Amino acid sequence: GMGGFGKTTLLKQVNNKFCIEQRQHHFDVVIWGVVSREPKLDKIQDAIGKRIGLSAESWKDKSLEEKALDISNILSRKKFVLLLDDIWQPIDLTELGIPLQSLNVSSKVVFTTRSLNVCGSMEADEKIEVKYLVHDEAWRLFQEKVGEATLRCHSDILELAQTLARECCGLPLASR
Repeated sequence: GMGGFGKTTLLKQVNNKFCIEQRQHHFDVVIWGVVSREPKLDKIQDAIGKRIGLSAESWKDKSLEEKALDISNILSRKKFVLLLDDIWQPIDLTELGIPLQSLNVSSKVVFTTRSLNVCGSMEADEKIEVKYLVHDEAWRLFQEKVGEATLRCHSDILELAQTLARECCGLPLASR
């Protein structure tokens, strides 16, 4: 979905839940990476490497291919979940060092994107499209975040708040 739907917020909540409840999930390691509009594979590899103990200075000087091999060697022996945020174009997970054979068994890759084409190109098993909130849901979220006391403190506030909520067009983050 487009920007403002809360894809990043949802993925961060998944990451935080995994980090807080370490003993309650079956993954050995949870990895977070931000891809963005212009993907820099070396930066993504560095984020992965840091989470799996490959952050020594000597490792940072290795080539993309050497880093990918190191990452693959470690991750192929672990149950992992890789959370990649804000993918604008398809990326080759094997170039990062992600052992694709592990994904069918015990490991997972979860990513956010604005593009269904990216989902198709990266062969996503499951796609979840985040949609607009209907007006009543958006208004409830807005009220919850602003608070009743604020909405009732002046006679003009409620009408202004309702106008503002309509202007948010059902985008969850704008309503917050």
